[in-house]
Amino acid sequence: MHGIVHKTLKEHVEEDIDAVEWDEIVDRAGLEPKLYLPVTHYPDEEVTAVFEALAAATGESEADVQRAFGRRLAPELLNTFKAHVRDDWATRELLLALEIVYERVGAQDEDSDLPDVATGADGGDVVVTYDSDRKLCSLARGVVLGVADHYDDDVSISEPECAREGADHCTLRVAFA
Repeated sequence: MHGIVHKTLKEHVEEDIDAVEWDEIVDRAGLEPKLYLPVTHYPDEEVTAVFEALAAATGESEADVQRAFGRRLAPELLNTFKAHVRDDWATRELLLALEIVYERVGAQDEDSDLPDVATGADGGDVVVTYDSDRKLCSLARGVVLGVADHYDDDVSISEPECAREGADHCTLRVAFA
């Protein structure tokens, strides 16, 4: 997984979660302390172990932990990959262009292991299909909410299909107010 995810997760724990310290979460997750560089790739298991440890330490569900982190991660992703995002886009345009953005990021960074995404418009809504063995649908949902926060758009998200509940992919239906 891209180092920006690991780096931002550490910052999220240190700056946004009062109940725990990063070192405590690293211990609970069974990880060795390290410096996360945003341009390096790290094992997915480190992030999922931190999500599990955070859920146990805070009493929140892993889905809630992922969603909160995704919201924090969105501006970092937008900044890191700003060369692939047009200045005149808002949430709707970015979501509808996700496939192209992912394609460009993947071409630029051949070590990246991006989830498969497909997007389309359905009436006034945008439907995002997320498919990844990681099953981080709640993280994806949080990222969409964080993107909407960034653009000051009011959205609601339903999830008619979820890989964590047995579907072969996740479907996020994003409605705009």
